[in-house]
Amino acid sequence: MDSSKNIFAIISYPFLPATTGGEISTMQILNYLGKVNKVKVFTVEPYADISKLKFDFELVFGMPFKSSRYLNLLLLPRVIKLIKQHQTDFIFFDQPWMGWMIPFLRLFTSKKVFIRSNNIEYLRFKSMGKHWWPVLYMYEKFTYKVSNLVIFVSDVDRQKAIYEFDLKPENTFLTPYGIPQLTMPDPIANAREKLQKMHEIKPNEKIILFFATMSYQPNYEAVEFIADFIYPHLKNNLNSAFRILICGKNLPENIKEKLADKPEINYLGFVDDIELYIDGADLMINPILSGGGVKTKAIDTLGRSQVVISTKTGAEGIDPTVCGNNLIICENNNWDAFAEAIKKQLAEPKPIIPQSFFETYSWGFIIERLMKKLG
Repeated sequence: MDSSKNIFAIISYPFLPATTGGEISTMQILNYLGKVNKVKVFTVEPYADISKLKFDFELVFGMPFKSSRYLNLLLLPRVIKLIKQHQTDFIFFDQPWMGWMIPFLRLFTSKKVFIRSNNIEYLRFKSMGKHWWPVLYMYEKFTYKVSNLVIFVSDVDRQKAIYEFDLKPENTFLTPYGIPQLTMPDPIANAREKLQKMHEIKPNEKIILFFATMSYQPNYEAVEFIADFIYPHLKNNLNSAFRILICGKNLPENIKEKLADKPEINYLGFVDDIELYIDGADLMINPILSGGGVKTKAIDTLGRSQVVISTKTGAEGIDPTVCGNNLIICENNNWDAFAEAIKKQLAEPKPIIPQSFFETYSWGFIIERLMKKLG
């Protein structure tokens, strides 16, 4: 008996071609849902050509990339018609921004709605000092309470939301940010040697990696923490030569200038193959102090059996019990301890991530558990 379902997804922001962690996460959950279900995605027109890309879902570009789309009541009749044509079993929203639609869709289609929270959004914007966070709190609470099921990328967020929004625990579910591989992948051959050649790194230099989308405030602040606190400590206390490679597009110019007089730090901008850098580095650092949700770069890095040294905020939402010795967590703002953790790890053999990590974070297992919950 075919247990697949028809799922109609509403994605209110351009996510294709997927380049940032959030965009990749959205694309992947839709793709893996589409491998076992028939998924139609109603979304915003893409910001670049995707004609050569292949997906396991059908795309309908029904929203222009204009801010007015968030309050466009004229979208409702078309969405309702498409839902009925698709013979939809479940309606899926990624993030709460179009949550005002949910009561109308439930009323006029009688279909169940599940929504994914990538962050507790009001807490994320509150941590970034946005004064309008109370309005977002009320909207976010409304959106989740009118949904049949709210899925979260971390149990920390799930427990926060149950408390903050007065949600019934049985109407929530954990679907963490996933990775494609079911077991530890083979590392890229000669990755370290390739990085040495590409960036003129000497064989005796330790390679420390940080990567992120640098236009996002918590990420470019992390670069400042590296330059102002972590780098000086390593410079004065690390017995070996080192190189810090920072990857990611759109780093603000004033922060680039801060790196100019530090020869051991190389800002590389966007790189085509981040897996090469993950495999070729000695470790990855994640010095994040603000923003919400799971830091996808940490999951991706752990999924290649690399070591991640992170602040407490940067590791929030990741289950350390399935990470073995590959995830090292330091208290926020204790940069001396953070740098000492780097120094200690560089002197030790690299550990191997346990299989329990993949059983928790592989998309195949995640989607299987979600479909059982949806019924």
